[in-house]
Amino acid sequence: MVFKKNVLIVTGILAKPLVEKYVKQSKVKVEVLSLPIQVAAFITPKYAAKKIVEMVDLKKFGLILLPGLIVGDTGEVSKIVGVPTFKGPKHAADLPTILDNLDKISLSTQKPACELMQDLLKEKILEELNQLRMEALKLEKSGFGLVIGSGDRKVWTNWGFPPLLMAEIVNSPMLSDEEIQSLARYYVDCGADIVDVGMMVGGGNPKDAKRVVKTVLKAVNKPVSIDSHDVEEIRVAVEAGASLVLSIDGENMVEASKFPSIRKTSVVVTPADEDGKIPENYLERVFQLEKNIKKAKLLGFKNLIADPILNVQPFLESLLGYVEFRRRNPQIPVLFGAGNVTELIDADSVGINFLLALLAWEIGVNIIFTTQASNKTVGTIKEISTALKMVTLAKKRGISPKDLGLNLLVFKEKRRKDESLSEVERKTKILKVQGKNGYTHDPKGYFKVKVDRETGELLVFHYRYGENKPDFAVKGLNPKDVYIKIFEKGLVSRLDHAAYLGCELEKAKIALKTGRSYIQDEDIF
Repeated sequence: MVFKKNVLIVTGILAKPLVEKYVKQSKVKVEVLSLPIQVAAFITPKYAAKKIVEMVDLKKFGLILLPGLIVGDTGEVSKIVGVPTFKGPKHAADLPTILDNLDKISLSTQKPACELMQDLLKEKILEELNQLRMEALKLEKSGFGLVIGSGDRKVWTNWGFPPLLMAEIVNSPMLSDEEIQSLARYYVDCGADIVDVGMMVGGGNPKDAKRVVKTVLKAVNKPVSIDSHDVEEIRVAVEAGASLVLSIDGENMVEASKFPSIRKTSVVVTPADEDGKIPENYLERVFQLEKNIKKAKLLGFKNLIADPILNVQPFLESLLGYVEFRRRNPQIPVLFGAGNVTELIDADSVGINFLLALLAWEIGVNIIFTTQASNKTVGTIKEISTALKMVTLAKKRGISPKDLGLNLLVFKEKRRKDESLSEVERKTKILKVQGKNGYTHDPKGYFKVKVDRETGELLVFHYRYGENKPDFAVKGLNPKDVYIKIFEKGLVSRLDHAAYLGCELEKAKIALKTGRSYIQDEDIF
């Protein structure tokens, strides 16, 4: 959509300075019209049409953008003023992006332009990633690359394509079938290409190995791997349908080679020697890994994947091991244990996972292995999946991984959308509030606010004083929906109690979104 005439941006009195500030950053010729109303979101299409006709020479404009937050359809404005009128972005900070991409967006009379822009970017991303998948499929049919699984469960990767993402269900024998299936589905929804079942340290649970593999296969249409050092567990898991084994080394390799089913299955080889020791020096580690791979080939293993082992301490030494192994063995597939790092660092995982995904791509690994074994790493699978998409697009386009249409910004943002104080507000006397203790009981009763992390919902229980059971409970995804229902039931009689409830519900929502703990009356951070 290209406009030869000027664009008219309609706003309110309070937002006008901010709008004027941001439109200057665009190359499009723009005029800003401030209607005689304080808050832009309160503008209605009917009111906007009336005022635009009164205040503007419409011949100058080829397009009108109303605030993205207004309620209603701007189509009726177009009919009255005779100029195409659409909803602009919700926030003034997004105006430069919208204005400079008018030729790429099909503006809407009902949906804010910023949401349309996000939809456009997401569509473009999916189109590029699907194109890569089609290219990968052609290579796979020609016999190139690493293939895990078979039939509908087959996944594939090759050098120059995104690594496969493997997610482990830790200590799977301790979980019920329902818990295992729920985790498997969740991991796949988050972006896992392979679901790994982690067995207990020490082994000795072949029946459980069979159970958990079959349970995962029933739940998801993805290949399943077994993470065990116990040969009997490995054998049973492979017979149950596992397509990949983690792992064999100098200790269990000979025993595992006695079973044709294991030899035919893809196996990960680590640099542990016959005594289970892994060299610390990266050159010695690579030498031992190559020695194990050579031995595995002689024993008849067909499909080998190398794991030089990623460590936090020493991190650089272990990373050099990957670089050196890949340099010396460019044709052998490599597994990269990202979970070895995230689980052993008390730091937010999101930035770490992006850097690990970038390193994995640069090294040329074929599988990234991760876990969500602790609260601090919840969300890791989705983070790495998103990171791989970002790295893939950046590499394909030859640019830095920014402004791609997807990101891993959680606690920070590219552009702040805070509204500046208006002239009127600056001249207003502002009272500084002093904190005070004390609480006045609401005769209607009190509330207990809790969260349901499985459904992402807020839960509120209402109690009458002197009662040990709630007389009313409500749940919902949105704080506003929850407190409106509570008000409808007449369970709040004091304004301070209503304000308190709103604060607690918003805190609970933030806790759900960020993964932080929620305890009523305590700070989240």
